[in-house]
Parts: sequence; structure tokens; C-alpha cells
Amino acid sequence: MTVSTLDAELAASANRRWWNRTTIVLAVALLLVGGFMAGTAAQRAFGVQPTATGPGGLRGQGGFTPPTAFPGGGSVGAQGRPQRAESTTGTVKLVDGTTIYLQTESGAVVTVRTNGDTAIQVPGDLKSFKAGDKVSVDGDAGTNGSLAASSVTKTG
Repeated sequence: MTVSTLDAELAASANRRWWNRTTIVLAVALLLVGGFMAGTAAQRAFGVQPTATGPGGLRGQGGFTPPTAFPGGGSVGAQGRPQRAESTTGTVKLVDGTTIYLQTESGAVVTVRTNGDTAIQVPGDLKSFKAGDKVSVDGDAGTNGSLAASSVTKTG
């Protein structure tokens, strides 16, 4: 090999790029996959952990419930906050005697059963509810998906 041939080969190889379109695409894909995996690991380590609070949302942590009762069926949770029965909100579809058919925001229709102990939080009585009224119902869920209402409140 002569000096001029060697110089020509060195000059030709010096101008080559070490990257091309495929290298860039692979690098971006690697960054995306790495970011996704890091985010998943961070969520698993630091994210919100589900708790066994049950329905109602105002239950204390720890599972201890003292026997003190509040009006409306609630009791005191382990952190001193009142517990409530399950609360469901929606729009009245139909009132049939002591039964209210309530459509939730998700579109499900819930059967709400009332009795003489149910607190009605609206001027008048259960007959004053009309289709389209917004209501909130506190009560215990039955095995068939209906609610045994402890209180019904007109919200709008």
C-alpha cells in the first residue's frame, strides 16, 4: 500500500457518520421503553395504594370501629372520622311508591328502597321527587344491587 492510497482510504473513512436514520429510530425507541419502565417502577413504589376502606369513603384506617353511632346510620372510624353508609348520586328516573329508580353518571340504574326510617332531606316527602331531580342516597347495598336507603337528599 502506498502513502497516497492509505491517505485516500483514511480520508474516505473520516467523512462517514456513525449514525443514520435507523440508529436515531432505535435510540428514540430505547428512550421511550426505558421511560415507560421507569414510570411503571416509580408508580409501583410511590403511587397511591388501594385501601380496604369499603364503600362510603369516610372510613378510618386500621379496621377498628368503636360502638358509637351517629344519626343517619354512621359510626366513628379508627381515626375519629364519621363512617357513612354507601353514598350514591344520580338523577331520579322514576318514583314508584317507596322505591326510587336512580340513574348514576355511569348510566347504571340503581333501585333505591325506602321505608319509614329513611330520612328525606327535601321539603315535603318522597312524593315531591320528580324525574330529573338530582339526589344523593346514603344506604347499604343489598345483594341484588339495590340500596336500602337511610337518607335521600335532593341536591339539585
